[in-house]
Amino acid sequence: MADHLRTIPQELFDMEGYRKGQDVTIKCDSIGCAVGHCPVIDPNPDKIPRCEDGDIDYMGWSMAFTGLNDAEWDWCFSTDWTEVDNTPKGAALRIEWLLSHGLPKDWHEQLAGITPPCYLIK
Repeated sequence: MADHLRTIPQELFDMEGYRKGQDVTIKCDSIGCAVGHCPVIDPNPDKIPRCEDGDIDYMGWSMAFTGLNDAEWDWCFSTDWTEVDNTPKGAALRIEWLLSHGLPKDWHEQLAGITPPCYLIK
C-alpha cells in the first residue's frame, strides 16, 4: 500500500473522503483517501466486499486486506490526519513506520497534532 500511495498525486488525495465506484480498476480521478486508492492493488478484486449499493465496503476491505487492529488502522488511515498530515507521502510513511517500529506510544497525540509525527522527525 505504501508503494502505491507514493504514486498518487496530492491533488487526487484527501484523508477525509473515500473514493466511490464499483470497479476498482477504473481510475475515477476523484479525491480519495489512503484506503480509497488502494483496492486497485488487491490481487483478488472479485473478492472485495461490497455494500448493498454496490460500492466497495472500504472499511471492511481495508481491515481484511491489512490485518490491522483498530488502533493500528486509526494510526494509518484516520480522517483526523486531515488536519495534521493530509498527504499520500505521509500515509505511506505511517504504514512503513508501523511495519518497522510498531504503533507509537503517543499515536493519539500525533494524530491530534499535539506532538509531531514520529515519521517526520529526522
